[in-house]
Amino acid sequence: MDTNNKNKVLRLRDVTLYTVSAMLFMDQIALAASLGSTSLFWWAYVLVVLFIPMAMMTSELGTAFPDNGGVYHWVRTAFGFKWGARVSWMYWINNALWMPSVYILFAGMLSAFYFPELSLWAKIAIGVVLALFTAAVNALALRIGKWLPNIGAILKLIAVLGLGIGGISYGLREGFANPFTLEAMLPTSGHEIAALGIMVYGIMGTELACCSAAEMINPKRDIPRAVLISGVIIAAFNVFGTLGVLAAVPPDKTDVTQIFAGSLFAMYGHDGLGGLFANMIACFVLFTLFTNMVTWSMGTNRAAVAAAASGEFPALFGVVHPRHKTPIGSALMASLVSVVLMVVYGLVADSAEALFWTLLSIFAMIFMMPYVLMCLAFIKLRLTDPTPRPFRMPLGNRMACLWAAIVGLHVLAGIALFVVTPGEPISWGRTGQILIGVVLALLIGEAVIRLGGKPQTATVPVA
Repeated sequence: MDTNNKNKVLRLRDVTLYTVSAMLFMDQIALAASLGSTSLFWWAYVLVVLFIPMAMMTSELGTAFPDNGGVYHWVRTAFGFKWGARVSWMYWINNALWMPSVYILFAGMLSAFYFPELSLWAKIAIGVVLALFTAAVNALALRIGKWLPNIGAILKLIAVLGLGIGGISYGLREGFANPFTLEAMLPTSGHEIAALGIMVYGIMGTELACCSAAEMINPKRDIPRAVLISGVIIAAFNVFGTLGVLAAVPPDKTDVTQIFAGSLFAMYGHDGLGGLFANMIACFVLFTLFTNMVTWSMGTNRAAVAAAASGEFPALFGVVHPRHKTPIGSALMASLVSVVLMVVYGLVADSAEALFWTLLSIFAMIFMMPYVLMCLAFIKLRLTDPTPRPFRMPLGNRMACLWAAIVGLHVLAGIALFVVTPGEPISWGRTGQILIGVVLALLIGEAVIRLGGKPQTATVPVA
């Protein structure tokens, strides 16, 4: 891998903002708020039981094995070529599957904010344009492209502050739309317990910056610091944003594509300075959905380039910009997969929200699979690999490995629970669509790995 100094452009600030941009999901705040008051319990649970050990595992693996590829590199080091290739595929395809759900959500929110009569196919057309634009942004030199996640992270923080402050002010003035008692927050029904899947999904991604470790000026120093700083910011803002939305939006108005519009205009009104501020925050929310997608695309497409260089993927995935060395082949294919999915699933969806949930479930189930393997790789490498650890997860080998196993089991449970749409009865037709999509994606991955050929020792330069 090319590690010339001219390619090392990421500082602590960049890595921190990159991680915030990747992990502070505006769609996750909408998803959490749609669950009602129980989301506050689940936030506390997943942040303490899962996010803290996940962040420490990332810091240990990212500093001990600071190479581009992140989870792919760690799993390959622990379990060999084939499993590394499978993680590479899951990591890349989940981004291609997530893109349509994010951009359908973008179009749904755009409609809720400004164009209420927008048809489903008009929303799909917006998603198609954004998917292709995402591929174009991936081709930019990293010294330029890095500013999009950086700006997105700052605007996210402003948007979440606007939601949180506005929501709490609205609740104090008009009465809170949801109860915040202990009884209301504790999950008791099956649907509330099944919501764990959504909350587990919401704390994944601490490792994404490690996909660009070779482009960091000082990864061994900056990865643990960036994970710590960004982790505190992400935890606080996720809870604060969810609290703000819950304060203003009643339980019967939790359509995830419209929940921000309902909350912002309830908080600030449509007219005057309040309306102007609400519209500004609305624009920030929409922009950050796009930058979130770009951030993940930068990471997953770089992992795919590394996989192609290692012989795990066909050469097409390794095509890079001739001057910037940024991903071209993998980025364009991800966007094309996204376009096809939006069109195909749009033919069977009744609404933008139904399309969003189906696409999200397929993506999320595959998205979480590499994290099970990451936990297993952490355990194996901690017990068998003597590589020095600049950062080491505390508690000793036995307890650290036990905590990693607990995280892995929670992720497995989260995968299984994503066949359920919170608040809705189980639909076997929808479940069938989701499982078919997941199985097809994994089978195609096995075919892609076969086409990739044999392990190589060559490396791929990245911008």
